[in-house]
Amino acid sequence: MRSKRCATVAEHLRGIAPAKVNFVLEVTGLRRDGYHEIDTILQALELADDVVVEFGALPGVSVDGRFAAGTPADESNLAWRAAEILAARCGAAVDDLAITLHKRIPAAGGLGGGASDAATVLQLLGRHWGASSEVIAEVANAVGSDPAFFVAGGGTARARGRGEDVTPLPDVPRQPVVLFVPESTIERKTARMFAALDRVPFDDGSVSEAFARRAPGLVTPAEIHNGFERVAFDLFPGLAALWEELESRTGEAIHLAGAGPTLFWVGGDSAAAAIAQAGAGLSCAVIRTTTRSRR
Repeated sequence: MRSKRCATVAEHLRGIAPAKVNFVLEVTGLRRDGYHEIDTILQALELADDVVVEFGALPGVSVDGRFAAGTPADESNLAWRAAEILAARCGAAVDDLAITLHKRIPAAGGLGGGASDAATVLQLLGRHWGASSEVIAEVANAVGSDPAFFVAGGGTARARGRGEDVTPLPDVPRQPVVLFVPESTIERKTARMFAALDRVPFDDGSVSEAFARRAPGLVTPAEIHNGFERVAFDLFPGLAALWEELESRTGEAIHLAGAGPTLFWVGGDSAAAAIAQAGAGLSCAVIRTTTRSRR
């Protein structure tokens, strides 16, 4: 059903866009459409961007915050693309729509910040324009592979296909996560990572399946698996040295977040402060956060 904006709704809409890590990320094959099949266990984090949508303003995207660098402030921004597609579906317009992103999630770090921003904009505008949850989900899938997880509520979930087939799982208990964000990334990161995986055996989905069937409880570093780790340390300059130093200092398993280059640790409350301190003096930003339950 096509609908117009409701004049009684406030001119400013606000929301938060949480980050994510992949507790499990398996790449299981190459699809006929050129994309890759994945089987992944996603976990939302309390670390989040602030998102503001304003009507009656100069249209476009503005970005600020600690991690604004690297986030596009033009029509290529996923949040703006999401707004345009949803507007077309709802019979609305974006010619007086402004989106402001206060970035606490590092851009292009494997933490899903851009996809989460887009999902939050879809949810805010969807309520404003009267879009159904089905329409919002369809637009999320049109924007990319990752927004579907955030639109579905985040928390702990399994995603398959390109990432659009999302199945919520019982939330893991709240527990600390420490992120180590390198100072730089590489161009065409995701495409290069997938291309490198084409030269090694694909995963079979068994790790994701086992995680999905596990009894609810705290996640240990030993349960984390990311198939991209087979190629990431060869593609990102300096990442292998950072990873080795962190594991040496902490005595714990440190893993790749998504397609990287962010590294992360998950474990118990008593160890979190020491794990974070281990990043001191290294060429990375250290961010302490926690897991986030499904909304």
